[in-house]
Amino acid sequence: MILYHLRHAFRRLRREPGFTAAAVLTLALGVGANVAVFALVEAVLLRPLPYDHADEIVVVRHRDTRTGITKEFIAGGDWVDLAARQQSFQTLGSYGYFEGTIYGEGDPYQVPVLGATPALLDALGFKATLGRGFTPEDAVPGAGAVMILGNELWRNRFGSDPNIVGRSIKLGGNRRTVVGVAPPGFRFPPNTATALIINQTPLTVAPAVRKSQWTLAAGRLKPGKTAVDASAELAAIAKEMEADYPDQNRGSTYYAVALRDDTVGDAKKALLLLLAAVGAVLLIACTNVANLLLARSLSRRREMAVRLTLGAGRGRLVTQLMMESLALSLVAGVAGIVVAHFGARGLATLVPESLSAPGLADVGINGPVLLFTLMVVVLTAVACGVIAALTTPMSNAAGLLVVAGRATMSAAARRATSALVAAEMAFAVVLLIGAGLILRSFAGLLSVDPGFQSDNVLTMQIAIPADRYQPMEARWGFYDRALESLRNLPGVLDVGAAVVTPLTGNNWTVPFERADQPVPSGERPPDVGWQAASGGWFRAMQVPLVSGRLFDERDRPGSPQVVIISEGIATRFFGSDSAVGRSIRLGPEATAEIVGVVGDIRRAGLTDAPRADMYFAALQGPGTQMTLFVRTQGDPVRAIAPARAALRAVEPDVAVFDTPTMSQVASDSVRVTKLVLWLLGIFAAVSLGLAAVGIYGVMSYVVRQRAREIGTRIALGAARTDILWLVLRQGVMIAGAGTVIGLGVGLGAARALRSMLYGVSATDPLVLAGAAVLLVMTALVACYVPALRAARVDPARTLAEQ
Repeated sequence: MILYHLRHAFRRLRREPGFTAAAVLTLALGVGANVAVFALVEAVLLRPLPYDHADEIVVVRHRDTRTGITKEFIAGGDWVDLAARQQSFQTLGSYGYFEGTIYGEGDPYQVPVLGATPALLDALGFKATLGRGFTPEDAVPGAGAVMILGNELWRNRFGSDPNIVGRSIKLGGNRRTVVGVAPPGFRFPPNTATALIINQTPLTVAPAVRKSQWTLAAGRLKPGKTAVDASAELAAIAKEMEADYPDQNRGSTYYAVALRDDTVGDAKKALLLLLAAVGAVLLIACTNVANLLLARSLSRRREMAVRLTLGAGRGRLVTQLMMESLALSLVAGVAGIVVAHFGARGLATLVPESLSAPGLADVGINGPVLLFTLMVVVLTAVACGVIAALTTPMSNAAGLLVVAGRATMSAAARRATSALVAAEMAFAVVLLIGAGLILRSFAGLLSVDPGFQSDNVLTMQIAIPADRYQPMEARWGFYDRALESLRNLPGVLDVGAAVVTPLTGNNWTVPFERADQPVPSGERPPDVGWQAASGGWFRAMQVPLVSGRLFDERDRPGSPQVVIISEGIATRFFGSDSAVGRSIRLGPEATAEIVGVVGDIRRAGLTDAPRADMYFAALQGPGTQMTLFVRTQGDPVRAIAPARAALRAVEPDVAVFDTPTMSQVASDSVRVTKLVLWLLGIFAAVSLGLAAVGIYGVMSYVVRQRAREIGTRIALGAARTDILWLVLRQGVMIAGAGTVIGLGVGLGAARALRSMLYGVSATDPLVLAGAAVLLVMTALVACYVPALRAARVDPARTLAEQ
C-alpha cells in the first residue's frame, strides 16, 4: 500500500509542475544548505582522527593564572615533575615542531618537521609503513641522529625508494639516518603537515631555571580516565610545584585538552552555530512549503470528499498525504545533494588555514553525510505531511461536496497560514540578529589599530645552512649583507628581521625584573611579551619609537646585551621616570640595558589588548631561521622574485619559504569571524527572502479570498488608499508578531555568540532594532503588490463574478 501511494504521489507531482517546482526548489535550498554545512562539520568535528583510539589522546597546556594567558608549551622543569608524578596517562611524551631545510637533494627545500620522543609515537599508536619507529634507545642522551620520512615526502622526493632505510640525509646542519617511513596521511599535530619525524631526547632532570627549555606534551589516557580527570590531577601537581618553587612557579597551572578540541579550537563553536543557523533556514523552507500544501489542499476538497464518501478511511488518506510529502522531500533531497556537493567544497575554502583538519582535504558527500541527508529528508517529509494532514478536511463528506466548488479557506486554516508565516519571520529575525552582531564585530576588528602598519609589507621566512654559519659572527654577517641587499632593491623602503610574526597567536612571554628593584625572594617576576627583532623591523612595521633608540650596528654578537621595551612596560614598571638607560635582570647574573621605548602592539591577535612587550636584539644572537619584513612602495607581492634573487646572491643555499603579506596575515587572523559572517549573512538573506515569499503568498491568497468583501467596500465608498492600508495592516500584524517572537528567541541565541564578538554586546540595541526594522520593511514590500492589486479591484466585475 505504501509503494502504491508513493507511485501515486510521484505521478501527482508530475501533473502539477508549477507546485512541484516551487516546493522542490524551496526545500532543495534548505536541504542543500544543511547538508553542505553538515559535510563540513563531519569533516572537522565528527570524522575520526587518524590515530588508534584518538579519543584517548590529550595534549597538555599551560595557563598563567595571574594574566590568564594560555600557552601550548610546558616549562622544562615542570615537564620533569609532571611526567614523574602523573598517574592519569598510559604514555606521556614530549614533542616540538618546526620548519627544517633539506640540503644535498637538489635545491634546498623546506619541510615541516616533528621532533618526537618514542613515548609520543607510542601514544599515537604509530606504525611505520617501512622500517621502524623510534625505540627507547633513540631517546637517550648521545643517541644517533635518526629520522622517519613522511609518506608523501618519500613518494614525491625520493621516488618511493624501497631502500631508503639506512640512507643519510642532511637536515639543517646535521646528517640523519632514515630508520623508517610513516604511514600514508600521518601528521601530528593533526592541523600541521608532517614531512619528517626526528628523534628527541626528553628532559629527565629539571634545569636550574625551571621556566626554560619549553616543550610540548601529549599522551594517551589510562582506561577509565578522562581529560577532566587528567586536568584535575595536573592542576593538583601544579599546586605542589608552586609550593615547592614559589619563585618560579607562582601562578602556573596545567590542564589537559582532548586532541580534537585542541585542534579545532574556536572553529567548533562557529561550525555548530552555523549548523543551527542553517537548520533555521530549513525550518523556514518547510513552513513555506507547508503554506503551499495548505493552499493546495483547498483544491483537493472535492477529491477528499469523494474518497470519504466511497469509504476511504482517515488513516489511508493520511498515508497518501505523507507519501506525497515524502516524494516531494526525496526529490528535494536529490537536488539538495547536488547543491551540497558544490557548496561543501566552497565552504572548505573559507575555513582558516590554522584549522586544516585532516578531513578538509576530501570534504564532500560520503556515507555519514548521506545518512544525515536521509534523516533531513525524512524529518522534512514528516513535518510537511503532518501539516498537510492537519489542514486537509477529512470529515463531513456531504458538507465538503457542497462547498468544494467554493475553494475558501476556513478561519482555522487562515490562522494556520498566518502562524506559519509569523514563524518564518521569527526565524529570519534570529538569523538577522546573529548576522548583524557578527557584522558589527567584524567591522570593529577591521577598525582596530594593531599598533603597526600591515599594508605594503612582505614577510619572508628564510633558513641558512647551520653547518656553514656556525659562529654567531658568521650568521650576523649573513643577515647584515642580506638586509642590505634587500634594502637596495627598487621600491623597497625598509627591511627588518624578527622571530615572531604579529597576529599569528603567539603568546611567548619572559619574566621582567628591574635590576635596581629585584623581586623579593620566593616570588616570581611578572611575565611580559617576548620578541626578538632588528632595528629595521620597527621601521618596516612602522612601530613608533617613543624614546631612546632602535637596535643598530652596535648591537652585534659579543656586544653588551640590550633590550627595547614597550610603553606598557615603561608605564607599569617605571611610571613617570625614564626607562632608557636602566637595566633589567635576565638571570641570576646577566643584565641588559634598556636602549629604547616603542609603542604597544597587538601581537597575538586583533582581539587581544595591546601587549606589554620586551624586544631583544635579534642580530645579537641570530638563529639559522628568521622572518624578514620588507616594506615596499607598491604591491609587496611584486617584490618576492627580486627579493629571492637578492638573497640567493648573498647565499646560494638559502631556503626561502612562506611569503605572505602582512595584510594576508591580518586577514587570516580573523578568518573564523569572516567565515561566520559570510555564512550567517547568506543564511539571513535567504531566510529573509523566503519569509518575504511566504508573506507575499499568504497576502495574495487573502486578497483573492476577500475579493467580494473588498469589492463591496469600494462600492460603498471606501477609498482605494483605505483598501491598500487594510491589506498592508494585516501583513504588518503578521510580521510584527513574528518579529516580537524572533527578538525574544534571538536575545537568547545571541548569548552563544558572545565568545565570537568583539566590541559589541550580544544585546546591542542597534542590531536588534535594525533586524526588526529590516524585517518589517521587507514584509511591507512583500505585501505591497497584493495590497495594490486589492486597491485596483473592479467592484462591479467582482460582485458579478461572486
